[in-house]
Amino acid sequence: MCGTCLPLRTMKNYLDQTLRLTVLVFLLLAGLSLLPEDLSIGGLALRKMDIFADIRANTRDTVSNQLPEQAPDQLPDSLNVPDNGLDSLGYVRAVSPDLFGHIFEDYTPEQNGMDRFFAAVDAIRTQGRTVRMAFFGDSFVEGDILLGDLRDTLQTRWGGAGVGYVPITSEVARFKRTLVHRYENWRTFSIVKNSKSGEPFGINGFVYRPKPEAFVHFEGADYFKHTRYWTHFRLFYRSDTVAQFVWQNQSSFPRLDSLPATNGALSIWSWKQTEPATRAFALRFDAPDSSLILYGASLESGPGFYLDNFSVRGNTGGRLKLIQPALARQFDAAQQYDLVVVQLGLNAVTPKLDNLRWYEAELDQTYAHLRKCFPGKLILAISVADRAGKIQGELATFPSVLAITEMQRQLARKHGFLFFDLFHGMGGPGTMIEFAERERPALANRDYTHLTHEGGKVMGYMFARLFLDAQREYQSRKAAQQSK
Repeated sequence: MCGTCLPLRTMKNYLDQTLRLTVLVFLLLAGLSLLPEDLSIGGLALRKMDIFADIRANTRDTVSNQLPEQAPDQLPDSLNVPDNGLDSLGYVRAVSPDLFGHIFEDYTPEQNGMDRFFAAVDAIRTQGRTVRMAFFGDSFVEGDILLGDLRDTLQTRWGGAGVGYVPITSEVARFKRTLVHRYENWRTFSIVKNSKSGEPFGINGFVYRPKPEAFVHFEGADYFKHTRYWTHFRLFYRSDTVAQFVWQNQSSFPRLDSLPATNGALSIWSWKQTEPATRAFALRFDAPDSSLILYGASLESGPGFYLDNFSVRGNTGGRLKLIQPALARQFDAAQQYDLVVVQLGLNAVTPKLDNLRWYEAELDQTYAHLRKCFPGKLILAISVADRAGKIQGELATFPSVLAITEMQRQLARKHGFLFFDLFHGMGGPGTMIEFAERERPALANRDYTHLTHEGGKVMGYMFARLFLDAQREYQSRKAAQQSK
């Protein structure tokens, strides 16, 4: 035997032990899969485990192949709301479920809400009027998803050019197709992230305070036809002292100017020229006073239609009450909104939400608050969209979506709002799954919550079709009355 060699040892067979261990682990995981979802131990909730989820047969009916290549083809025909009178509580009766998602449900006391809006639209052509829509939402429409296509389509029909109200900073600046947006050296406060800051939040739920050498640059993007150029720039601000700043448009040299003191009120600095329209505008604040607050700007061009996107990521609705009614009315006095839209609920939807009382109370107060902010104005409540996720291992629409939709409808009736059932309008249960799994291209992200830009185009066209169909019905009624 070699004196320097290690002796060879007989190898023990561990195969049978490995097999037994594998079977044991499998049985353990299988047992865990059978545990109820709400099980907790010592107050600690256990997460549901399902090792069979990915191999379980998917029995969900799919209609992905039924979605059209061109968005307008999949939109529902318009239907009239029947005159059902009032219920025992004095609310306008809910419409037939067959109409959910096909019409704007009118719960205004006079039952002529859309007539008021379209009378204003007609005045664009006859009187050179400007029509404005304020849209309060959450991440479902941030970055002008959906709203960019809606705005562009209606501006094609009704006139107007420019994106309307824009924030000073934005979490989704690189995501937008409506605007090239750059900025530096700002302190940003929002109703969601800084609710206890005590800041006087603006109409979009934000406050912006410039640091030294702060700047912001807005430039028209090419994707949409009507937001590339504008002739009128307005800056909304407050300041206790005169504030110096530098501004520059596409064709000018930098110019020094000042913002007059506002004595605590909202004020507007304005630049306007008829021709040529500009494609870019920038502001710089080299040494701003600590009292200077900026709220946003508006980019527009003369009479027409403008849609202001006031989306705040993570907003369930309750934080809108942090917008002071007196300040909101100052904004409305400057903007003169013809339609205020509120579309919320995405952040309240959860897989196991089974008690809506807290959210109903929150939205009830929010809707009442909007009445204080916009007294006498037409308000349209849009329901939550479809949202899906895994329930007991299978993808499905969360049950709370339907419950929140119906709750929002009843609150719209209570407060005398218009209402649109977005959940059924986009297709009902399972639609967001189909949107996400659709190819060429996908219409939603795989979070089964948010639309892609292409999905936003489909939904934007759907809303445009609803508005244009409702306008034709208004014009038909008007012509019939005039012929009598």
